[in-house]
Amino acid sequence: SSAASDVYKRQRLYTAAAPSLPDFYNAAVDGLEAKEGIGSCGTAAATGQPVIAEDVFCHPYWTPYLNIVRRVGFRACWSLPFKNRHGDVLGTFAIYYDRVRRPKREEMELIQEFAHLAALAVEQTAADLRLRQAKAVFDYASEGILVTDLKAKIVAVNRAFCEITGYTEAEALGKNPRFLQSGHHDRAFYLNMWRRLLATGYWQGEVWNRRKNGEIYPQLLTISTVRDTSGQPTHYVALMNDLSQIKQSQERLDHLIHYDLLTGLPNRLLLQLGLRQMLERAQRHNRRVAALLLDLDRFNLINDSLNHNAGDELLTAFTTRLKQHLRGEDFFGRLAGDEFLLVVDELPHSEAAGRIAEHVLAALKPPFTVAGQEIHLSASIGISLYPDDSTSDAELIQHAETAMRQAKQEERGSYRFYTPTLSDRARRRLTLEARLRQAIKRQHFVLHYQPIIELHSLRILGCEALLRWQDPEQGLIAPDRFIPLAEETGLILPLGEWVLAAACQAARTWRESGYALEVMAVNLSARQFQQLTLPEIIASTLAQIGLPPSCLKLEITESMVMEYGEQAIDRLLRLKSLGIKLSLDDFGTGYSSLAYLKSFPLDEFKIDRSFVRDLPHNSSDVKIISTIIHMGQTLGLGVVAEGVETAVQHVFLSHLGCNAGQGYFYSPPLPEDEFCRFFSQSAGRIHPASERREQTGK
Repeated sequence: SSAASDVYKRQRLYTAAAPSLPDFYNAAVDGLEAKEGIGSCGTAAATGQPVIAEDVFCHPYWTPYLNIVRRVGFRACWSLPFKNRHGDVLGTFAIYYDRVRRPKREEMELIQEFAHLAALAVEQTAADLRLRQAKAVFDYASEGILVTDLKAKIVAVNRAFCEITGYTEAEALGKNPRFLQSGHHDRAFYLNMWRRLLATGYWQGEVWNRRKNGEIYPQLLTISTVRDTSGQPTHYVALMNDLSQIKQSQERLDHLIHYDLLTGLPNRLLLQLGLRQMLERAQRHNRRVAALLLDLDRFNLINDSLNHNAGDELLTAFTTRLKQHLRGEDFFGRLAGDEFLLVVDELPHSEAAGRIAEHVLAALKPPFTVAGQEIHLSASIGISLYPDDSTSDAELIQHAETAMRQAKQEERGSYRFYTPTLSDRARRRLTLEARLRQAIKRQHFVLHYQPIIELHSLRILGCEALLRWQDPEQGLIAPDRFIPLAEETGLILPLGEWVLAAACQAARTWRESGYALEVMAVNLSARQFQQLTLPEIIASTLAQIGLPPSCLKLEITESMVMEYGEQAIDRLLRLKSLGIKLSLDDFGTGYSSLAYLKSFPLDEFKIDRSFVRDLPHNSSDVKIISTIIHMGQTLGLGVVAEGVETAVQHVFLSHLGCNAGQGYFYSPPLPEDEFCRFFSQSAGRIHPASERREQTGK
């Protein structure tokens, strides 16, 4: 015979001891569900009643397990459940016999005694485990724990208590917890604490206590009453959570929420809250308030020309200087990027706001030294007034921004007051911006193409792709109405990518159709030129469409590259490395430095139309164009004149040695289908407009 004791856990049986049974059997029955019909032990555990199977071969509970029973070689199994003091089943005690057999009365009594001993052993083991777990919790809890008797004498503390307070266990035992008090709470506070604890057995609250080193710190204190089995109180247990780090984190978080990380100034959220409070005070005391919105001029250019660290240094220097020129009561903060807001309270009259703006602009006149360089910085300022322009904090900021944009458009480094006219203009601009975004989303754009002509042969060398907005309601919208807005809002980036892809696709289609066009010219905006990923975008577009890079020419304005100086050289070299052509557009208007020009990897100059318009009558224009053509020849660059309108201009430019021309004398910009007909009918060699009129009778 052999005995097995199964511990009953979560409605399943697990073997605790079965020294006479083989391992494969123990493994097979381990984890069996405690359910009626699952062997003797499973049924006994489920029903709480003994199960005596004198012949397992004939017992219905054992039918599913006869194969393994034969391998072990037993025939009888007596299983008795053992329980705790509350009558809950803890497990079963089983006796196995190798022959058919029922237990005698004295054997049953003995087995029941063994089962009772097993119950005691299991309960003791569980109690020991609970004690060990409780001690582990007490010793290693992150909260400080102290236990007192009913006279409030400390009888136990844990390690966390010692770490939080700085007192050792020996220093704390036997003392009243009042030795931790900081003096921040009066007697009424502690009387109320004890009144609540005695009435409910529980108290929780925030207290300020003192560490051994004298530091006063915030603490979340929870006190509970411990009772015995009869419900009588025996001890008090206090849990202490040190809140000092949480408080510090909350203060840091509050600072992050309300203050700009770089400059330390109030951010947009705090500015709006502060402005709202100032307006409430102004309303009560019948005062005026001015909101001055400052936007640094060309800061993005400075940031890109140096680096972002230098840009941050400049913003910090600007903040430091301006704070030195402001009154202590002035409210000054950073809205976002290079936009700042100055709020002035108790303004005597509106003109005073103008004088403050002049004072700010004057403070910016001395240069800043950043990264070893002298940098001249200016700002455009918009001013709105309470209650003249609005009584709302949000509207005041919005109106000041509208006025600032007006100042930036008319004269950088100046200030403007808000007027309703500016608001109407801003609303029209917002409406146009919304329509432009929808147009980009729905691709309401088309390209027109204007031929580029070789002057001496009148051969069509290529064309320039020109963007048009095909509005469903207003028809074609000229680019001068929406390109500046697209540039300002950043919408020029997705728009520019669409233009590039559409123009390259048209060029490839024409080449496959046999049109002998050498180049497709695409204008590059300032925003696109600033994009660090521009070379990758162009390379990917050319590869996806299958257009040879030599067929693409990018036109970049002279003023654009001159703004970037040395940095422009690197960007142009990266573009040139793709194998594309580069044209310097609007040449003659950007005051190019010859030192830069010889470093730029250009293929041609494009003479601005303003110099061509009065040819050949304006002697100054003649000299400028002659110089540009000679410069191009000296540098080995092609020269294209744009805006050619008359036969006289065409002949004159040709005689001066200009390589190519573009203008209405040859052809206006044409939609794609009309351009294809124009090229096919002219066989790639144009007839001037005067000859075309004679041929058509128009």
